[in-house]
Amino acid sequence: MSKHAGADGLPIDGAVRTTAEGWTFLARSPATGEHLWDVPDAGLADVDHAAGSAWNAFHATGWSTDRGMRFDAVTGLHGALKARADDLVELMATETGVPVSLRTAHLDAAVVEFASERHPQPGVTVVVTPATAPLSVAVEEIGRILTAGGTVVLKPAPEAASAALELGRIALEFLPRGVLNVVATRDVDVAIALTQDRRVDEVSFTGSAYAGERVRDAAERARKRVRLDVGAPLTIRAADDADLRAVVSAAAVTVAANAGQSCRLPSTVVVPLHRYMEALGAAVEAMESVAVGDPSAPGTLCGPLRSPVARDRVLRYVDLARAEGGDVALGGHTLDRDGGWWIAPTVIGGLDRQSRLVSEEVLGPVLMVVPEGRGSSGRG
Repeated sequence: MSKHAGADGLPIDGAVRTTAEGWTFLARSPATGEHLWDVPDAGLADVDHAAGSAWNAFHATGWSTDRGMRFDAVTGLHGALKARADDLVELMATETGVPVSLRTAHLDAAVVEFASERHPQPGVTVVVTPATAPLSVAVEEIGRILTAGGTVVLKPAPEAASAALELGRIALEFLPRGVLNVVATRDVDVAIALTQDRRVDEVSFTGSAYAGERVRDAAERARKRVRLDVGAPLTIRAADDADLRAVVSAAAVTVAANAGQSCRLPSTVVVPLHRYMEALGAAVEAMESVAVGDPSAPGTLCGPLRSPVARDRVLRYVDLARAEGGDVALGGHTLDRDGGWWIAPTVIGGLDRQSRLVSEEVLGPVLMVVPEGRGSSGRG
């Protein structure tokens, strides 16, 4: 995707604009670790420009009141997103390692619903999106807001910035200036300043619970409406008469998809004590069959972790599992590939339901199998 390497600038106020300070940061391939391209890194002046542009589009133009104009613009953008979907899927795979086989969940489903009529309270909304969902959340939220007559400043996670910037560039052809602005930044203080800007009415945040609380506190202090969607792991309980192999295998495949980088995954399966070894074996068998490889290959289910920070975070959880008395039945280590940030699909047993791996999001291809009734000591 070298064609994106020279696409510098932020889509703000109807044009692609260089950052005020000229800052950039590197985009690196999660599959190989190589330098892909430079990403424009917004500063305070850039987010101020974006917020002002969105405010002007909402308050000083007919965007919020002219339904016919909005319908034509949103319909045009919807068609362009469908036409450019293959390019966007390829860009996500290159930049964040999301396998192209998962395109329905990560883009196509949101594009289908993009122009659906919804009725949120319109205004200027800052949309903060996570690296685990590079485009699906952005497309869904932008569609929700634009169809109601609102305007948007989109702030993607740095690891997924290029896909969001490309979305903003596509929109320039169809939306009036200032309706959709996109700012990429690594600076948390810049992002917080954007959410507190006096011209912003609403903040929509999707991501971790910890970051979500920071965003909520900052936005509410500034008297903004706040929409939070924060992730949490799911625990599945298999009944004694359940098809245990089917239950465990389905959980394993779901957790392995996109290397476990998604919210609300069934990362723990609690099983009857007398069927624990059966379940553990089924989990290992299912994880061993997961297709790990190049995210741009159609058959890949599990690609790399999106960054070295994400990889190391998962490895720390594996170390914690061992410290808690867990048994790493499969995986638990990096994969020896040609660079990049890869972790083998992993199955962990021997934990109890008080383990941090059960209650916290690991965000990696890690499945825990826990016997029902196991006490806090970690021994059955």
